[in-house]
Amino acid sequence: MASPDITSALIRADRRAGALARTRVGAMRGGPEVARLVADATAPAFQVLVGALIVLPGSRATGLRALAAGGTAATIARLARETIDRPRPGARADGGFPSRHASTATAIALVVARDRPVLGGLALITAAAGLAARVASADHDPLDIAAGAGLGAVVARVMRRRRRRRS
Repeated sequence: MASPDITSALIRADRRAGALARTRVGAMRGGPEVARLVADATAPAFQVLVGALIVLPGSRATGLRALAAGGTAATIARLARETIDRPRPGARADGGFPSRHASTATAIALVVARDRPVLGGLALITAAAGLAARVASADHDPLDIAAGAGLGAVVARVMRRRRRRRS
């Protein structure tokens, strides 16, 4: 199978997986409403987390690293999205690959997990729920989320290495 054929097959499978997730959530009583609520609440929750870490005594450095990682991941995701311009499954006209929310939430959660494992674990669980909800609410398909989360993980890893080198 040639590379364009593989890419097309992968994209078709991704669209089917996203559609199946939306169908299953849509069949649940209140499912679409809960998915929308969770999807919409996740980004502000991460903003509050980072802000609280910056303000609370003893966690400022973690909060600033999380802010830097989230901002870097979001910027790279936005630039990639504008270049790739893959349409979203829902009504939004802007591109969705890679997911900016996935890259930001993953980067923040992994940075926080490094310094505060329990809080970071909760952030990772929150990110997973929010990102699954973004598929269920037709903001993204699974590959958008996977690519964004992978990007966020790479950004968090690079920032960790840079921190180690400076130490």
